[in-house]
Amino acid sequence: MATPAHELEFETELESEYELEGELEGEYEHEGESESEAFFRSIIGLARRAAQSPALRRVGLSAARSALGSLGQLGGALGGRVGGARGTALGRDLGAVLGRNVAGWLPQQEFEGEYEGEYEGEFEGESEAEINPQRRIYAEALMEHYAHRAAEAESEEEAEAFLPALVPLATSLLPRAAGAIMRAAPALARGVANVARTLRRTPATRQLVRTLPTIVRRTTANLARQAAQGRPVTPQATVRALARQTAQVVSSPQQCARALQANRLRDRRYHQAARSGGAAGLQAARAVAGRLATRAGVPGLATPGAAAGCPSCGGHTCPTCGR
Repeated sequence: MATPAHELEFETELESEYELEGELEGEYEHEGESESEAFFRSIIGLARRAAQSPALRRVGLSAARSALGSLGQLGGALGGRVGGARGTALGRDLGAVLGRNVAGWLPQQEFEGEYEGEYEGEFEGESEAEINPQRRIYAEALMEHYAHRAAEAESEEEAEAFLPALVPLATSLLPRAAGAIMRAAPALARGVANVARTLRRTPATRQLVRTLPTIVRRTTANLARQAAQGRPVTPQATVRALARQTAQVVSSPQQCARALQANRLRDRRYHQAARSGGAAGLQAARAVAGRLATRAGVPGLATPGAAAGCPSCGGHTCPTCGR
C-alpha cells in the first residue's frame, strides 16, 4: 500500500529537522550556554562561512507552505458566517484550492535566492519620514520581544497569544497603507500563526520563530508597495507575500542570521526602554496597534496586555530571558 502524501511530507520535514541539527552541531559550542544562544551562534557560523544549508532551505519552504494554509482556514471562517456548517466546508475547500494554486509560486526545489533581498529595506525611508522615529523603535522592540516570548513559550496557546500583535505593530510603521493592509490582516495573522506552529514543532527549529518580526515587516512593506501601485491587497496576495518572505528569510543562513541579530538587539532595547522610563513609549506603540486592529474590525489582533514578571509590566525580571 502506498504511503499517504501527507505522511511522506511530514517524514521529509522530520528528516530536514534532523539534518539541521547535524549541520549546526559543533558550531561555536560553548559549555553552559542557553539553547537559544547556541542556536544563534550556529546560524552565525553558517552565515560567516557563506555556507548554504539544504536542511534550513527545506525548513523554510515547509514553513512557507504552511502560511498558504491560512487561505483554507479563512475561507472556512467566512463560509461559516454565511452558510453555517455547509458554508464552512465550502469555504474551506475553496480556500484550500487557492492555497494549492498559490503554492505553485514557491520554489519547489532548492531555494536559490532568486528573490533574496527583493523587498528588504523597502519603504523604510518613507515610513521613517511619516512617523516619529521613537515610535518606530518602540514598535519594533515590541515585535521582537513578542517573538522572543513566543519562541520560548511552553505551549502553543501561550505562543499564539503573542503572535497576532505582530501584524498591527508592523502595519503601524506604514500609515499610508495601513487601511489596505489591515483589511487583509486576518489572513496575514493566520498565516503567521501557521508558520510559527511549523517552526515550533521541534526544538531544532523553534528559535526560528524569532525571525518572524523581520518576515512580517518585509511582508507588510511588500503589501504597501502593492497598495501604492494601485493593486488590491487581497488575502491571496497577502499570504503569497508572507510565504515568499518566509522562504527567503528562513532558507538563507545569511538572512536568517540578520533576522536573529535584529531580534536580539531590539529585544534588548525593549528591556532597556522598560527599565529607563520608556514604558510610556511602549504603551503608546501598543495603543496605536490596538486602534488599527479595532478600526479594521479585528480586535483579536490587538497587542497582549501586561504580563506578570516583565519589566514593562511592573515586574523585575522577564520570565523568558531573565533580563
